[in-house]
Amino acid sequence: MNKVNNNLSESIEMEIRSSEFFDATLSTENPVQREYQEEVLLHSPENIELHTKNLPLLMNHNPDEQVGVVEGIKIMGKKLVGKIRLGNSPIAQAMLQDIKDGIRENLSIGYQILHSYINDEGQRIVDKFKVLEASLVSIPADKSAGIGRAVSCLNNNGHFFVRSLATHGVSNMETKREIRSERERVNEILALADQHNKRELGSEAIESGYSVEEFRSELLEAVKSKPLSFGGSNYNAEEYSVVRALQGLEDVTKRGYEWEVSKDLERNHPKTNPNSIILDTRVMTGSSTTTQTTVANNIEPFLQQKSIIANLNTRNFDGLVGDLSIPVGTSASGFTPIVTDGTTQVAETDLTIASKTLTAHRFGNLIPLSYGLLQQATPDVESFVRNNLAETFAKNRDDQILSGGGSSGNILGVLNTTGINLVSNSGTEVTFTNFLSALSLIGADEVNLSNVALIINPANIDNLVSAVKYSSTASPLLDMEIGEGGLVGSMMGFPVYATTKISADTYLMGDFSYLALGNWGGIEVAMNPFFDDRRFIQSINAIMTFDAVVLNANAFCKITKA
Repeated sequence: MNKVNNNLSESIEMEIRSSEFFDATLSTENPVQREYQEEVLLHSPENIELHTKNLPLLMNHNPDEQVGVVEGIKIMGKKLVGKIRLGNSPIAQAMLQDIKDGIRENLSIGYQILHSYINDEGQRIVDKFKVLEASLVSIPADKSAGIGRAVSCLNNNGHFFVRSLATHGVSNMETKREIRSERERVNEILALADQHNKRELGSEAIESGYSVEEFRSELLEAVKSKPLSFGGSNYNAEEYSVVRALQGLEDVTKRGYEWEVSKDLERNHPKTNPNSIILDTRVMTGSSTTTQTTVANNIEPFLQQKSIIANLNTRNFDGLVGDLSIPVGTSASGFTPIVTDGTTQVAETDLTIASKTLTAHRFGNLIPLSYGLLQQATPDVESFVRNNLAETFAKNRDDQILSGGGSSGNILGVLNTTGINLVSNSGTEVTFTNFLSALSLIGADEVNLSNVALIINPANIDNLVSAVKYSSTASPLLDMEIGEGGLVGSMMGFPVYATTKISADTYLMGDFSYLALGNWGGIEVAMNPFFDDRRFIQSINAIMTFDAVVLNANAFCKITKA
């Protein structure tokens, strides 16, 4: 009588026949379908642990029905093999006779997965597992093995896997549709993970049963601090491309990183069109937190070089969902000197709190493009599409923020805000004195003058350069020095920007940190392939949502010739 110690059940006393044994293949590296994906057990010495030197031989993985033992276990040619001996119990003798008669030929192993990963084909590769037992089963899955593993996973307690197949066939959970759906989940997660060199993160997400949407959120969290780059001769999976974003509208195979960002933005700003994409202007503005500060000459940043407002020190509120109310406090000073004789009473001051509200304003535009343009993926095409979008939105955005009338869906612009300071030169060209007066008015309202900037119309550059601060001296009002983002020079040390979105002979001076800008998502873009189908011209239909509000009207001054 030999005692076989089986940790799956209590120790069982059984008589083992010593005269008869059978060579058997316990498992191989052939792929086996497990639930929704294929599984491969690697068979090298470093891959396999044995729970005991000799494995208990069970009936259908039932620890209460041990019929024998597996001895002499070893690895041969990527197979786990051993010798089977059966006991003297009635059921063991019945199994012995079935084996001799060729009726019972199949084995299944019970094992514990210690480590695994997902390969490029979506298969689970088990590179470390512990074999706990072997069982006689009816139907094998590993057909190339003399005695194979069984098919469906019925037990998964503490990572212990056993597989058997009921006589009625595959369960309803293993329909072709579910298997296909799971393979698509695995393949899409792996594709996203590989795109960002996050294979391990992808494997963990698959193991944890994450949906593709859940993994996108996890992935964005993992890569959000990593800078994006533009340009360069080599393709970078993390490069944000407007062209690829638009190509993905018609070809789902081209939906990469840009579509992941869009999905993330949709959580706060749902799309109006399910077939559109939200372009993220945050990663296309040249911000040091999202892109490189130097970019290839043939790929310009999206809004930064087209918008004056984007280059000023405004207060930006991104990712808004509903209206945003901004509290603004005003009060007179209650500061009182105290006389030491105890007779002084400190003046009482009531604090007044008002609020300014940012409300979503939507602006749409239609941009025609030739049918084959977006099929190109060169830097020149990328630059052209970016410039087209930038010209359309950036300058019109500036127009609304500076000069919006505040009705019929328009923003109330700075120049039309009640309470800003006004300086007029009564019909003649503005002078140095007018600008000094504007600066004095702003400073008198306790605005920090070090933050002041000036916006002009390009048509007035000649006036400002030819006019002088002091008569009979070479002291032009505008010291010309062309820079990026509409910068044309300086006046009294303050930066001067030029844009056609302010009227000629009108000037705006102010501290733009008192201008609040709200953005609801990015630019939502959809494709209309039939805009002019007879001429094979398609169009980009785009919507941008934003608002602006002046927090302190005294921080600005409008200077006019009239």
